[in-house]
Amino acid sequence: MFAVRGKVTRLLLFLALSAATGTVSAVQRVPPPDLSTLMTKARVEGTLVRWCRGQMRSGRPDGYAVAIASSTAGGRYVVLGDDATLVELGPYAEAPELACYTAADARKLNESIRRSATISGSVTPAFATTVVCAFVEDTSAVCWQYSAKARAFVKVGEWQT
Repeated sequence: MFAVRGKVTRLLLFLALSAATGTVSAVQRVPPPDLSTLMTKARVEGTLVRWCRGQMRSGRPDGYAVAIASSTAGGRYVVLGDDATLVELGPYAEAPELACYTAADARKLNESIRRSATISGSVTPAFATTVVCAFVEDTSAVCWQYSAKARAFVKVGEWQT
């Protein structure tokens, strides 16, 4: 019972935070053709579970953050660039939840977290590119953003419920 309640709470929390920042979008069931093409080119193994689109690197066309389920349990979050480059962000343990925010929306998300009585943490975007946030465990989310200086995705926030 607790595990189910935790998953429902996590999903409702993620949706509430997304609604507070104005980033809720319709659930998509069929991946867009360009995402399917990128996954094939990048030779991604596993099942695509969730995705969101955004400007992952400054000056580049949009890419995707995706959740890929493994054949056993859990899976991994990765970013697929417009050139089919694949960068692993991190693993997830349970059912994935994933969202892409503009830097401005990530600051609104941070404000929602700050005002919450039940959530602790922060999200502090450092660049103008998309911020990718995802639950890595049942009650813990992490946010990443691409750093041109580091040439890598870096953690720019996290929160716990």
